[in-house]
Amino acid sequence: MCTMTWFVNEGGYELFFNRDERLTRSRALPPSVQASADSLQEQGVTYISPTDSDAGGTWIASNEYGVTVCLLNHYQFEQIESYKNWVSRGEIVREFSRITELSQAELLFKDMVLDDYRAFRMFIITPNGENRLFVWDGHLARIERNVTKPKSSSSVDAKNVKAQRKQLFSDLNLADSKSSQDYINYHSSHTPDRSKNSVCMHREDAQTVSMSHVTVTPEQVAFRYADGSPCEVSLSDAVVLPLRETSVPVLKLAVKA
Repeated sequence: MCTMTWFVNEGGYELFFNRDERLTRSRALPPSVQASADSLQEQGVTYISPTDSDAGGTWIASNEYGVTVCLLNHYQFEQIESYKNWVSRGEIVREFSRITELSQAELLFKDMVLDDYRAFRMFIITPNGENRLFVWDGHLARIERNVTKPKSSSSVDAKNVKAQRKQLFSDLNLADSKSSQDYINYHSSHTPDRSKNSVCMHREDAQTVSMSHVTVTPEQVAFRYADGSPCEVSLSDAVVLPLRETSVPVLKLAVKA
């Protein structure tokens, strides 16, 4: 239950992500600077990420190479909860937070044991604006290149909810907008009403619990966070990371033969 949008600037991009969760889940820890394990690199990669208090993973991470990784649950293809002991999907984002380019992400995805995870869609964008959507529907995997916005998910009436959020995005002419405030207004919106359909989602059992706003420029990554429904809570001051040179070979991938 999430909505993600972005736009590309010269030398970077801005990305916006609403996290929707059940009210029974614990409040997440706000974004902080963290470091990846160094099992795949000579040096670890630093990134900014909030932390899921229940499972310890995350749903979004932006690293010092200007790469942002986001994960949306793929509710239409969710496997039965009790089928097995699933690995938390939040760990996938941490694993991919170390990548510096999309080719590395494609190799890592192809090398994953996907049967250990419930269905998901993972979006990755780099500073030049290129993106990939990595999809696991519980049976088949695929990679989509340079996908369009917005991307959304819902555990209730998904087809209708996603259609209404796309229609609002179109009605607001956001495909051609590069205004941060226009996008923040969209993510705070209760159009057509304050309900399961709105981008800022509200149901009896769940609601939008946070909004992330990532800005990548040639110099830095800035991560702002609304710790609550964006219709009620303002974005925080930014947590900032300076960008690191991408010419340094960081990842050493162990790829299946």
